[in-house]
Amino acid sequence: MTLVRLFWATAAGNSANLNRHFMVVDGPFDLAQGLEGFTGDRRKLKLAQASRNRVAQLMAAAGLQGWPRPKRRGQRAQPALTPQGVCNLLERDFSALEPETKWVTDINEIKTQQAKLYLCVVLDLFDQRIVGWSMHHRQDRQMVIRAVQMAVWQRQEQHPLILHSDRGSQFRSGDYQDYLAANGLLCSMCAVGHCGDNAACDGFFGLLKRERIYRTTYPTLDPARSDVFEYIQRRHNPRMRRRRVKQDQKFSALSKPSVISG
Repeated sequence: MTLVRLFWATAAGNSANLNRHFMVVDGPFDLAQGLEGFTGDRRKLKLAQASRNRVAQLMAAAGLQGWPRPKRRGQRAQPALTPQGVCNLLERDFSALEPETKWVTDINEIKTQQAKLYLCVVLDLFDQRIVGWSMHHRQDRQMVIRAVQMAVWQRQEQHPLILHSDRGSQFRSGDYQDYLAANGLLCSMCAVGHCGDNAACDGFFGLLKRERIYRTTYPTLDPARSDVFEYIQRRHNPRMRRRRVKQDQKFSALSKPSVISG
């Protein structure tokens, strides 16, 4: 390591310049090849009491520069691979003319003072009801499968049914894919970076948080579970049923032939 001799002097002049200091570097300078950065430079320059800007000013005056960390430009993570034979069957068509023809599923988190509670729901696009859900403190594939199981147990028909999700690891797992195949469900997955492909589930989570979660502080996981259960069973699903009935009644009224009296 080469030696560095630092000489501090007080600039001559008026009182405003009495405390101005400058650095003169005498001889060759080798500061660990600039690899130690600002902290190492300041320590070797014996400027422990100097500010970051002061050290930067003195190093610039002496022509010293640390070695910057190279920036990673244009390097992105590889997109999650879609299971073989799976594509986007929904293609943002969130309308369903019959129940149990199009389902969507997703996971969201609910914060409590104890830990995070993860909620997985299965939503029927026909009437926006939650037909299956599961909650756990870990967002693993078993939680997702339990939510789908609940929806399958309530299923009335056995015609082809699309179940749409994102490319999360839980939905790409072999156990999840095997369960869908065994129960005649057609797996559909959205493309990477296309969050709008699952807007129906996002809409439900937004309602849940706005109408219930953000209004409450949960000390533990159990009160959060009870509150979510009560919201789905006693508020969201009944409201969606009433809305669907009103839509059907309106459609029936519009489709009736008009009678013109002469």
